[in-house]
Amino acid sequence: MPILPPSRFLTLIAALAASLLAACGSDAPPTAAVVSAEALAVAQAAHQQALQKVDEREQGFTAGFELRDDGTAVDTASGLMWMRCAVGQAWHTGVCVGEPKLSSWDQAQKAGEDMVFAGHADWRVPTRDELAGLIYCSSGVRRAPEREGVPGSCEGGYRTPTLLVTVFPNSPAHKFWSATPDERYRFAAWGVSFYNGATGIGPHTDYVNVRLVRGSAAAARN
Repeated sequence: MPILPPSRFLTLIAALAASLLAACGSDAPPTAAVVSAEALAVAQAAHQQALQKVDEREQGFTAGFELRDDGTAVDTASGLMWMRCAVGQAWHTGVCVGEPKLSSWDQAQKAGEDMVFAGHADWRVPTRDELAGLIYCSSGVRRAPEREGVPGSCEGGYRTPTLLVTVFPNSPAHKFWSATPDERYRFAAWGVSFYNGATGIGPHTDYVNVRLVRGSAAAARN
């Protein structure tokens, strides 16, 4: 076996570590990603633009969250702790950088496994009602709830994404999976679209966004 000079040995070790991180992909904790200066600048600019549209009403709802610098936010009403970034994004200096990882429903249910983030290792996919509790209609107008108790979508001149942008910066305005399966169709599960605030079902094979939460399941915040 050849003897490698120290510099060559360190290079190989670094390459091996990089390959192991790459194998983990977006399932690794959001802070594990390498953030480029350019990507960070884009995320910061987008977040600042979104903050300019936040009015007093939204500030009032935002006050219901304890915002932490470790990339989490605690809903003071339910006690749930949320990841402020979608799975696949990286939390960096107050913003979420990069593109989220799209997952099937089965993949989403495993997203929190072996993940340690903000000192916690019990992350999970939220229930339908927990996820729907994050919907915020900036217009203040919303459709009546469905017969199943599903909240209605936003109406009027609402802003997208339909959630609190101070709490969840740089969030994609698209569908997110919940952990709640559909009771009628075994191949479907519930999700929430933060484009219009709609809650509905989709087949397990759909690839959409995931946001993780921790804490006991509780009634969604109205």
